Amino acid sequence: MYSKEKVLKIVEKNKQELSELCEYIFDNPEKGFEEYKASAALKNFLEKHGFTVEMGVAGLETAFRAERREGDGPTIGFLCEYDALPNGHSCGHNIIAASAVGAAVCLAEGTGKYNGNIVVLGTPAEEGSGGGKEILYREGVMDDVDCCMMFHASAWTVINDILLAIAQYDYIFHGQAAHAGLSFQGRSALQAVIQMFNNVDGIRVNTKPSTKIHGIIKQGGVVTNVIPDLTEAQFGIRAATKEDLEELVERVHNCAKAAALATGCTVEIKEMGLPYLNLIPNETLLRLVEKNMEALGERIDIRNAKEGLGSSDVGNISHRIPTFQVMISVNKEVLPHTDDFREACAGKTGAEVAIRAAKALALTGVDIFNNPVIVEKAKEELKERVNTK
Repeated sequence: MYSKEKVLKIVEKNKQELSELCEYIFDNPEKGFEEYKASAALKNFLEKHGFTVEMGVAGLETAFRAERREGDGPTIGFLCEYDALPNGHSCGHNIIAASAVGAAVCLAEGTGKYNGNIVVLGTPAEEGSGGGKEILYREGVMDDVDCCMMFHASAWTVINDILLAIAQYDYIFHGQAAHAGLSFQGRSALQAVIQMFNNVDGIRVNTKPSTKIHGIIKQGGVVTNVIPDLTEAQFGIRAATKEDLEELVERVHNCAKAAALATGCTVEIKEMGLPYLNLIPNETLLRLVEKNMEALGERIDIRNAKEGLGSSDVGNISHRIPTFQVMISVNKEVLPHTDDFREACAGKTGAEVAIRAAKALALTGVDIFNNPVIVEKAKEELKERVNTK
């Protein structure tokens, strides 16, 4: 049996190096598919600790697959995100990255000649529906992975996270320009986009409570004395399941088409990025990580769905491979994607959260290597849940 105590000692041994890595990624925020500094730093750290790293997998310059194989047992995948938002690491992806590579390295060094394969999957562009994980999966980078795991920074520490399916679309309305004083000669694309928003508001009354439709006007005209002939809106559409999302997307599309028809305009609909699926939590794996977190003294919160539900491409992976994403608290007083949350993920505070997450992830890896049948149980659970949806 592999020793959890030894693994925890290795985490402490590597604590300073992991902290510096976490802080470096925070101090050098990079947008999706442009994470050159972060991916290079992660590669260097993993290679230093005996991992073989392949950069540019799936045709993505900043994606990578790192592995350290010691046998033919289970292949454990640690999902690693490192892209930032326009306001920096306000979603704490520096913590995700450091905890993923930290867990992988400390699991490998703490168990020694384990029977299996430890893989780190460097997945760029989670934000903005870039879908790095989905792209890696489609290109076969995860074909041999038996299970995937990751921790995500949050206001709360939550085991059973809830992630909605999401799709994002641009709606481009084309009208006919005219002088504002002769507006009857034109067809206002601005009126069309406004009408679309009104139509969307009109369908909210009979959509499911878990659905969310949120939009912005990206272009609404240039000057007040010209009837706009071009406007553009973007909508994010979320639902609890893939099936609910498909139905809701069709309804929102119809809102746009009706608005165009009513105003004498036309509408062009473009999907933005890749759709993300809802998260299927794997209870077999979650029971392991929950016990490890309790043993580490983590206080686990109860998820309140009314407090907001996000989306991520980890949901896509959870439909194909037994997967979990656990949320770990940074600061209960601030919410992700805000400047305050960004600052909570900075420096030693953010690094300490990454270390906490790395410990729980690594210990869960020990459980799997000690009892490989867990992987088969997790796969059976996923198969049953997918087939009974």
